[in-house]
Amino acid sequence: MIRATWLVLMAAFSMAASAASGDATREALTKRAQAGDTQAQVALGRSLQDDGVAADKAAGTEWYRKAAMAGSAEGAWMLGSATMAGVGVARDVPAGIDWMRKSVGIDQNADHMAVLAVALLATGSTQEALQWAQKASDKGSAKAMEVLAMARLSGEMGLPKDVPLAEKLLTAAAQKGDPDAQLSLGQFYVSGLFGRQDTAVGLRWLQAAVDGGSAKAAGTLAYFLITGKQGVTVDGARGVVLARKAIASNEMLGHYAMGVAYVLGTGIAENPSEGWYEISLAQRMDSQQQLKSAGDYLAKASAKLSPAQLAQLKARVDAAAGNSPSDT
Repeated sequence: MIRATWLVLMAAFSMAASAASGDATREALTKRAQAGDTQAQVALGRSLQDDGVAADKAAGTEWYRKAAMAGSAEGAWMLGSATMAGVGVARDVPAGIDWMRKSVGIDQNADHMAVLAVALLATGSTQEALQWAQKASDKGSAKAMEVLAMARLSGEMGLPKDVPLAEKLLTAAAQKGDPDAQLSLGQFYVSGLFGRQDTAVGLRWLQAAVDGGSAKAAGTLAYFLITGKQGVTVDGARGVVLARKAIASNEMLGHYAMGVAYVLGTGIAENPSEGWYEISLAQRMDSQQQLKSAGDYLAKASAKLSPAQLAQLKARVDAAAGNSPSDT
């Protein structure tokens, strides 16, 4: 599956902005919700699901259901998201998608249409997915433009392969300020995936994604600057700063770039132990097996470490990995 399922599904299952908190606010929301205020019902649902009490998640989902049944687009969307993710209710992807359809049918939210398109792609409903993506793109959704760009770039989702159109769509999404589109565009220019390499332009888009808050972009740019891959001019100091920025968000690519920096001694003093640790931790987080060169760097670090040091490092990785989410 292309990188579209990749990025927007996270948005599909995130429970949007945080709800109001505090006992007084909860009490006020409850009164309004019980009186039939759908906005209060959705807000109360979020408050219950975000309060850290496991038993409240089901109650939160039921408030979404009440709002949805009353015709609230937001309530239907939150209910669909919760149902797809299995939050407060048994996980049921088809039912979740149905509620998402109802939601966008009510409010015509373009970004939600794009998320629906990705959810449909994940279930194999390609034709309907592309219809929603096109509709959302026509309404100006950057996420939908990215979905269509990936479809055109791969030619694997029922649309003819069209690299120039893919570039145009992805550029339009990036120009709208979408960090994920900026990240993809930067990677594609640096790697030459559009049929030509433009490293300078690629690096500018990667930096734009970093500036937009993308930890994945920070880790990606850090790796290029530390290794000089794809003809990028090495800037180890800047690469290490970016790697640390990505690590602050527990981004797998940040750990990897930092580990490579330690192994190579680029931008920071060479430290095989820390390099082995960071790369191994990144591997544990790499559910999509992106780190193809990790073995080479680990071998380089291992050659300078004793069996006892490696055993200690493995235990350290085990302990850290137990507290680190996998990269998704």
